[in-house]
Amino acid sequence: MSKFQQSDCYECDSTQSSVVLDQLRVVEEPRQDTVDYEKCSVLLCAKCSAVLADSLAVCGEAKNIKSIICLKVTKDVTVRGKFEACIYGLLAFCTYKVLECGVCRRCVGVVLHATPPHLSSLRNLFLLRKDVLNCYMLKNSAVVKASKVSFETRPLRRNIVEMKQDLEAQLKQVDILKEMLEGMSLPKVKRSIQPNSLPLSTTVLSNAVE
Repeated sequence: MSKFQQSDCYECDSTQSSVVLDQLRVVEEPRQDTVDYEKCSVLLCAKCSAVLADSLAVCGEAKNIKSIICLKVTKDVTVRGKFEACIYGLLAFCTYKVLECGVCRRCVGVVLHATPPHLSSLRNLFLLRKDVLNCYMLKNSAVVKASKVSFETRPLRRNIVEMKQDLEAQLKQVDILKEMLEGMSLPKVKRSIQPNSLPLSTTVLSNAVE
C-alpha cells in the first residue's frame, strides 16, 4: 500500500478558502419555498365529508371531463382493482380504474390508463369529479361546492425559467470551485516536479529517447 509523503501535503490558504465561500454565498440565492395556507383548500366528499385531497396536490383542472387533476390523494380514496371501459360520454373509448370514497363507497373519480389522443396527458393521474366534491376553504372556514371553484394551473413556462436559473447558478458554482482549486493545486505541482526528483527509470528512459 502506498503512503503519502510529507512533501505531497500542504496547508490550505485560509484566506483563499474564505474567498471561495464568499463567492459561493453571492451566487447561491436561498430559495423561499413558503406556502400561503390561507389560499389553500381541502377537497371533501360531498356525501360523507371525508377528506380526499387538498389543493397542494392539485396540478390543474380538466374542464372537458369536469374533473380536478391531482398528483396524490388521501388514504380515504380507494382504487378499484378491475379495469373498466366506456363507449359513450366524456370518457368514451377510455380504459380506467374507478376511484371511490373509502368511507361511503361513492364513486369520486377515475385513473385513466388507455385514452384517445386528446386525453393522453391525463393518464395515470387522479381525476376527481367536481360534481361530487366540496371544498373547505381555510381562509374563511367556508364549505363551497367544488364546481364553483376554479383550480388554476401554474404556467409551465415559469417552472422552466426557474429550473434554468437554478441550473445556471449551480454551473457557476462549479466554475468558481474549479478555478479556485486549479489556482491552489497547479503551483504546488509545478514546484514539486524537479528534474533531479524524477525516478531513475524515468531518467533512463528519457536519455534513451534522446
